[in-house]
Amino acid sequence: MTVPDSDQLTVLMCPDYRESNPYQSELIAGLETRSVEVTATDAGWAFPLLRGLRRQGVPDVLHLHWLHRFVITNRRFPAALAILLGARLVLEIALLRALGVRIVWTVHNLLDHERTAPRSELAVRHAVARLVDRIIVHCDAAADSVEETYRLPERVADRVRVVPHGNFVNVYENDVSQSTARERLDLPPDVPVVAFFGLIRPYKNVPGLIEAFKRLSGTARLLVVGNPWNDDVADRVRAANADDERVHTVLEYVPEDQIQVYMRATDAVALPFDSVLTSGSVVLAMSFGRAVVAPLMGCLPGLVGSEGGHLYDPGDAEGLKVALRRAIDDRERLREMGLRNRDVAQAYDWDRVAERTRDVYTLDAARTYRCPEETK
Repeated sequence: MTVPDSDQLTVLMCPDYRESNPYQSELIAGLETRSVEVTATDAGWAFPLLRGLRRQGVPDVLHLHWLHRFVITNRRFPAALAILLGARLVLEIALLRALGVRIVWTVHNLLDHERTAPRSELAVRHAVARLVDRIIVHCDAAADSVEETYRLPERVADRVRVVPHGNFVNVYENDVSQSTARERLDLPPDVPVVAFFGLIRPYKNVPGLIEAFKRLSGTARLLVVGNPWNDDVADRVRAANADDERVHTVLEYVPEDQIQVYMRATDAVALPFDSVLTSGSVVLAMSFGRAVVAPLMGCLPGLVGSEGGHLYDPGDAEGLKVALRRAIDDRERLREMGLRNRDVAQAYDWDRVAERTRDVYTLDAARTYRCPEETK
């Protein structure tokens, strides 16, 4: 496909997640400093991509994110509807390709985390992967997972490009001290505090985190902070938390200006996912200079590693408990891990991410990516 000579690029980005996730806002801001004009449009029932074309005209690039938003529904017969909605998506992509639009797809997760219609969704992803010009993932391990899960032939696998997940260092306020944060939350100043932070969805295994923590002795505290996915999830978290005063829950949406209070009060952030490819929650914890407790999955081993937290084998029934114990037993080591994570996060600034993404748009990006700090 021919790339235009003009330095100016127009991009249609879909679906629009900017209200609930700063990822796209930061990426778009970085792209706009590089002569890339981005229009974001939401997914929906009535041909969302063609609707975006009516708003801005034919773009140079269509950039797809979070593909489940196009095909997964809570209505009756989700598997059949996923196939129908997927056919609509494939038709729209084919029409855009016929108009000369380059198609880029960032794979944030292999499938919808709730696995509402996994076989149907996987079939749609197989089809989309073969239509796009480039597939973006956030690390080499994710590239391998995508190629294996979607059974990509070599000609399609050659379209995969690594673009790291940008940090959230300058997105949220971060000027409160740990002592002040703990005072506001009525937490002791001299005990280890581990926190879960984020939208509480079933795959994030928050009740399992609480149960593992309750099996540990000592004075450490566990914070569980976030809005439950639904009433059933909220009930499960409350039931797990019923009989241990060391566990504190805040089951509600946290305003942006209060995120720093919870992050600064903690020593480590625990994110015991049942499945994950890449994680904005991990990047958020690292951006606040916090150690991480998480499974050995997806991009996390390369991003966090043994120097940035305590990672465990998700197949080990005792893995999460042991990782929590190790974190709690060496608070000073958690501080060192947090400092390391902050340095790593700062290296993945949105300026570099946008530059790399623009290269993908123009089909100029090499397959792999190494941040300059990684080569030192």
